Amino acid sequence: MAEIKVLVQGYAKQVGNGWKASSACCLIISDGKKIITDPGCNRKALLDALEKERLKTRDIDYVFLSHCHPDHILLAGIFENAKFVTYDGGLLYDGDDLIEFGDDILGKDIKIINTPGHVFQHISLLVDTSKGKIAVAGDVIWWLDEEEQVLDLNQKDHSEAPDMDMKKLIASRKKLLEEANFIIPGHGKIFKVHK
Repeated sequence: MAEIKVLVQGYAKQVGNGWKASSACCLIISDGKKIITDPGCNRKALLDALEKERLKTRDIDYVFLSHCHPDHILLAGIFENAKFVTYDGGLLYDGDDLIEFGDDILGKDIKIINTPGHVFQHISLLVDTSKGKIAVAGDVIWWLDEEEQVLDLNQKDHSEAPDMDMKKLIASRKKLLEEANFIIPGHGKIFKVHK
C-alpha cells in the first residue's frame, strides 16, 4: 500500500487587498516512487519539510499538480529530475516531452480523478493506504485560516476564479466524500469522512 505524509499544511488568509496562501503539499511513496503533490509557493517550508524526511529535490520522481493556481504550482520547477502529472488535458511532462499517461502512472494504489468546479481543469488523487483511502483534494475542498473547518457541500469557493462552476464543484465534492475515508484539503487540516 502507498504511504502518504502531509509535508506542508495548506493555509489561506486574506491580507489587505491580497492573500497569504500556499497549498497542502504531500509526499507519497508508492511502488518505489516518490511523489510530491502541489508543491505550493512557500519555498522555506517545503525545503525544511524535505530535509526532515532526508530528501533532496533531486530524489523526487513525480510531481502531481491538481490545477493551475500559483499557490499550488509555483515551486514545481525545483524538482529537477521529476516528471510532472498535470491537470493539463491528462498530460505528463518529462522535460519538454508531453506524453499521455495511464491511470496507473503513479502506482497501483493511486487513482487520478477529474474533479472540476474550482476551475475547469482540476484533478485529485485517491490513495490506498493502511489507514484507508485518502483523497488529496486540491481546491475541491478548502477553508480560510479563520474559518471553522466544517464541511458543507455548498460552501462558497472564496477564489471566485473566472471559470469556477459551483454545480460541478459540488459534484466533485460528493465524489471525493463517497470514495475517501480521509481528505487532505487544499488549505486546512486533514479530516476524517463520516459516512
